[in-house]
Amino acid sequence: MTSTVGKGSRFSVVVSLACKPGNVTEATDAIAAPLDMDRRVLVAVIDDDALVLESLGGLLRQWGCRVVAAESPQAILASLANEDRPDLIICDYGLARGNSGIKAIEELRASLQAAIPAFLISGDTNPDRRREAQDSGHRLLHKPVSP
Repeated sequence: MTSTVGKGSRFSVVVSLACKPGNVTEATDAIAAPLDMDRRVLVAVIDDDALVLESLGGLLRQWGCRVVAAESPQAILASLANEDRPDLIICDYGLARGNSGIKAIEELRASLQAAIPAFLISGDTNPDRRREAQDSGHRLLHKPVSP
């Protein structure tokens, strides 16, 4: 901080761009598995905000993905009646009625009997959320998420 009376103050922060060695999370086998690019990737998006479902679904479709978007794993399963299982799950951390995105991902994986790659998104920046996501083996991205 530097300050000059009558002129103002200047504040600066220096932040390292590299993670400490212990903070790097290794990809799981499911995440590291290559996608079959001979067909369009199917992405399941779970969020209780209709605007997020519409905007994220639209962006993914622009990228050439097939998208199934709904507010719960049960609604995703109902939409998948004639589809293959998703190649990726993107799920909001905090769903309606106190439901957890972590639980939703596990429920969808269990119903489809597949270790589908997944990550969480959240507007909640509480460090506990990141720790809970990391403990469950999921990456957590904070909203707004850059394309």
